[in-house]
Amino acid sequence: MKNIGIVSNNEKQEAIEIAKEIYDYLDKKGNNVLLVETDKMPKDYCLPSVSEEEFSAKNDVIIAIGGDGTFLRASKYSFKREIPILGINVGSLGFLTVVDACNMYSAIDKVLRDTYEIEERMLLEGKFFKNDKVLENIRLPYLALNEFAITRSTLGKIIKFEIIVNGISIKNFAADGIIISTPTGSTAYSLSAGGPIVEPKSEIIIITPICPHTLLSRSVILSPDNKIEIAVNSRNKKDSASVDGKTMPVSIRLDYIFKVKKSKLKLKLITFSKDIFFKVFKEKFIERI
Repeated sequence: MKNIGIVSNNEKQEAIEIAKEIYDYLDKKGNNVLLVETDKMPKDYCLPSVSEEEFSAKNDVIIAIGGDGTFLRASKYSFKREIPILGINVGSLGFLTVVDACNMYSAIDKVLRDTYEIEERMLLEGKFFKNDKVLENIRLPYLALNEFAITRSTLGKIIKFEIIVNGISIKNFAADGIIISTPTGSTAYSLSAGGPIVEPKSEIIIITPICPHTLLSRSVILSPDNKIEIAVNSRNKKDSASVDGKTMPVSIRLDYIFKVKKSKLKLKLITFSKDIFFKVFKEKFIERI
């Protein structure tokens, strides 16, 4: 018997219904199915649920049903214990949800038999510092699968950034914001800001400005072995910081430093094909041109 967690897209009825079908399928096979109390599906069907802490602590496998956004939300429960996670795609094509709904039962059976492959993805750790002390009052998640982003408020002034690598200042620019991305996140927010597409099994850090106020500004690609710091100079009362799309307002002072590094933890993505990224890339970017 496995403890299997289910997370579904709360805004898509089709995903909620498919999640219920998977719940029933796993339950009939004698598995202990866990649902998180913040999800809509257990409320809609009056099913038992657990707290987010218990959900993270007890699962052997997590199944995310929806799109890449749902996968990112589900992945937060997997990080600390490196719980394998399977993404079932409902809707538009995703890079992280590797199984179509029409193939979900065969994929689930392989998971139950432990006949699947694990693709490890790099995670980033990022925190704000002042005078070399962590700012505990900025309560953002510190682990990212896709990216960290710092952006100006809607009506705010542009922000000045300085990229410092191993104590050496390598780039200064003013922009609407900055994205610090993993290879997994290279096809997300970073790509929309003009960043490169990177094979997700690579281990690099991509720093991309958002709407930079200069004619010549490109992404910076760095080895995660470097000591990477972003000095932030903002004159706004409130800017925004986000982790994998989760955004909150922050007050950034002139002496704040954002430090980012490769985490020792990995995301364990369940897959059934070694070349799934290239297949999705071809379908999403090449065949749609």
